[in-house]
Amino acid sequence: MTARAAVLAGLLGGGALLGACSAPSAAARSCDLPNVAAEHCEEAHELLLPEALPAARGNKYAEDEDAARFGFSLFFDSNLGHGTSCATCHSPELAFVDRVSVSVGKGTGTRNSPTTFNAARLSVFFWDGRADSLWSQPLFPVENPLEMDSTRLGLAHLVESNYREQYELVFGALPEMTEWPAVGKPGDASFDNLPERTRTDVNIIFANIGKAFEAYMRKNATSRAPLDAFLEGDSGQLLEPAQAGFGVFLANGCVSCHRGPMLTDESFHDVGFPSLPEAIADAGRADGLAVLLGDPFNLAGSFADRDLDEEPPTLPSPGPADTGAFRTPSLRNLTVTFPYGHDGALKTLGDVLQTHAADLSQNDRDNLLAFFQTLNGSYPSPPWNDWPSPQ
Repeated sequence: MTARAAVLAGLLGGGALLGACSAPSAAARSCDLPNVAAEHCEEAHELLLPEALPAARGNKYAEDEDAARFGFSLFFDSNLGHGTSCATCHSPELAFVDRVSVSVGKGTGTRNSPTTFNAARLSVFFWDGRADSLWSQPLFPVENPLEMDSTRLGLAHLVESNYREQYELVFGALPEMTEWPAVGKPGDASFDNLPERTRTDVNIIFANIGKAFEAYMRKNATSRAPLDAFLEGDSGQLLEPAQAGFGVFLANGCVSCHRGPMLTDESFHDVGFPSLPEAIADAGRADGLAVLLGDPFNLAGSFADRDLDEEPPTLPSPGPADTGAFRTPSLRNLTVTFPYGHDGALKTLGDVLQTHAADLSQNDRDNLLAFFQTLNGSYPSPPWNDWPSPQ
């Protein structure tokens, strides 16, 4: 495969190899979109972002306003992580990222923090896909020693002492916790030695906290971007360089991986994306899938909300291509969610293009950068866009 056939392969941290480039013929240049060839017209229109969010999966509380307010309070509460909150790595001032290569909570991690913008439009989470819902995703950092280093028992007691009213308004009465240990999670004797019914009660609270987080993060979606207005007929939303960049994006097959409304196939690929010099080998999807399959909070598990006649989903099966593969990132809000790659090895979009589009002309790369600027939506509306006001 030529280098040009791999232009922008895995842009921003994972993506399948692109198909070979082919220049559109003169007879195939009729499209309702300026500077978009007819053979790319349909796939261009498939990038349009719907106004409505997709339905949440496994969470019947996802549209509950009280659940969203509860999740909003929890997101910014540093008591969850003994001085570390979700906002430590997902800061509202920084487009809900931290703008460092690998995030730092209780320790230094190994991966870059994706933005929470539009997370409700995705179906797989983390670079390795170890969570298959937006409510199960935040449960991992809560107990990760390098992130918040808390436990589900500790969090249950925090909710009882600080958030009882908010929790019970949505999820019903909390169980009696007087005899529960102060801290503990699976693998700790304090949790593992509890009666099964008590462990289940703890896990229900833990899952419900995740569902409140999702209810909030569904509010943390940006508006449509200039690209969307362009796709609906307002050609003035994309100036000539951005239109030309869109043409470069389409002609070079970037939509083979960065397709659909979120500009991602949500699949996992190993394209040899560069890592930080000090990084150790990362198995990516192979490790993430093993975690997903063993997670009681996955969508096939008993803590996911389903209709009585609804069958649990079939979970993916491991395969040899999983090792070293990472999730194709969304390109929405790309220019404000740097650095790039699964461990933030590339600091700027210029670095990305220098690495993955070296065979393109400088003019084409400049036009691509102009196109990327048209993928940014507006921040969510108050009060969901910022730190909570003091009570």
